[in-house]
Amino acid sequence: MRHAAITLLFLLLGHLASAQYFDHRGYRLDSLENIVAGWTQERFSTASRETQTSVALAFGDLMYGYERINPDRAVYCARRAFETAKLLGSLKMPFRAARFIGQMYYDRERYDSTLYYYGIAQTYLDRMVAGEGGYPEEEVDDALSSFYGDMGNVYYALDSLPKTLYYYAKAGEIFEKNGWKQSSAILWHNMGDISHEQGNDRKAIEYYEKSIRFGQEADDSLWVAAPRLSLGTVYMKQGKVTKALEYLQLADEYYSKHQDQEYTDRILTLDIMGQALRSQKRQRTLVAVISSVLALFLLGFILLSRLTRRLGKANRAADEALAEALSEKGITIDEETLRYAQDNKTGALEDNNDACHAERSEASVSAPELTQRELEILPMIAAGMTSKEIAARLFLTQQTIKWRRQRLLEKFDAKNTAEMLSKAREAGLL
Repeated sequence: MRHAAITLLFLLLGHLASAQYFDHRGYRLDSLENIVAGWTQERFSTASRETQTSVALAFGDLMYGYERINPDRAVYCARRAFETAKLLGSLKMPFRAARFIGQMYYDRERYDSTLYYYGIAQTYLDRMVAGEGGYPEEEVDDALSSFYGDMGNVYYALDSLPKTLYYYAKAGEIFEKNGWKQSSAILWHNMGDISHEQGNDRKAIEYYEKSIRFGQEADDSLWVAAPRLSLGTVYMKQGKVTKALEYLQLADEYYSKHQDQEYTDRILTLDIMGQALRSQKRQRTLVAVISSVLALFLLGFILLSRLTRRLGKANRAADEALAEALSEKGITIDEETLRYAQDNKTGALEDNNDACHAERSEASVSAPELTQRELEILPMIAAGMTSKEIAARLFLTQQTIKWRRQRLLEKFDAKNTAEMLSKAREAGLL
C-alpha cells in the first residue's frame, strides 16, 4: 500500500510514548492479564489510587503487547486503558489510548473511525498544550509532533495533499524548535516519498538529501541508509544507473550489517541493485557496439577519402592527357564536351591511337611531330630521369608522365625506351 512506509515512519516519532512501550515489553502478557482480570468499572472506582494506577498502566501495556499478535484484543485493552485513565483524571493516558485506537483503524484503512478517535485524542492534547496537568514542555511537544504526523498520514491516504503538507510542516516546526535531528530526518524522508509519488523527482532528491544530512547529524545510521535507498530508486527510474548504484551500495553497507532487523529493506536494496547492474551491463554493451560501429565507419571514411584522392589524381591526369591529344589534332572542345569525353575516354584514346598509327603509316617523314610538352620530356628521359622525377620537375602527375612516355613510344614506333631514344637521335631531336 502506498501509505504503508509513511505510516511506519511517523509511528517512530513518539519518543516518550514508545519509550514507555519498550520499558514494559519484558512483561509477560499473561502476568498483565492477571493484573487486569475481574476489574469492572464499579470495582475500579472503589479501589485505592495506587491500585487504579497499576490497572490503568497494565491495560496500557497490554494494548501495545497485543498490537501485532491480536489487534482486536489490543483495541479492547486500549478502550479499557482510556476509561480507567479518564477516571483517574489523567490526560496523557487517554490521549495515548485514543491515538492508539485511531492508528489501529488506520491500519485497516477505516479512515472515518481513525479521524474520530484522533479527534478525541486531540481534545486531551489541547488541554496538555494549554498547560493543564503540568506536563513538561518537551513531553507535550513530543506528543504534539507525533499527532501531527499521524494526521498527515491520514490525509495523505485520503489524497488530500495540502492538509498532508500542512500537518507535516507543523511537525517539522516542533522538530526544529527542539533540535530533534532524527525526527527531522524521518520527516524529510516522508516529504521525499510524497514528492516522488507525485512525480516531482527534483524535489524528492532535495528532500532525501536533507534527510541524509539530518540522519548524519543525529548519528543515526538507519536514517542515513533509508534515504539513500530511496535516492537509488529515484536515480534508477531516471536511468542514471551509475548514480543509483552509488547510493544503493552505501545503503547496503548498513542493511547488510543489520539483516535481522532490516531484512525487507535489504532484499529491496539487493533487488534494485541487481536491476541497476543489469541495466549498466546493457548500457556498456550498447556503448561498445556503437563505438565499434563508429570506429568502422571512421576507418571506412578514411579509406574512401584516400581512394577518392587517388581517383581524383588519375582523372585529372587523364583529362589533361585527353585534352592534349585532342589539341594535337587541332580540335577545340568546350567543358561539356570534355566531360562527355571523360566518360568515354577509353574509346576516344583508342580511336586517337589508331589515327596516329594511320598517319605514321602514310607519312614517310623520319621525325615524328611532337608537342611542346613531349619535346620537354624527351631530353629528361634521355638523361635517365624516372617518371616520378620528371613529374616533380614539371609539376605534373606521374600518371601524366607515364601516358606521355607511352605516346612517345608510339610516335617513334619504338618497342622500348632505348629504341625510342635511338630514333630520336637519328631524327636530330636529341
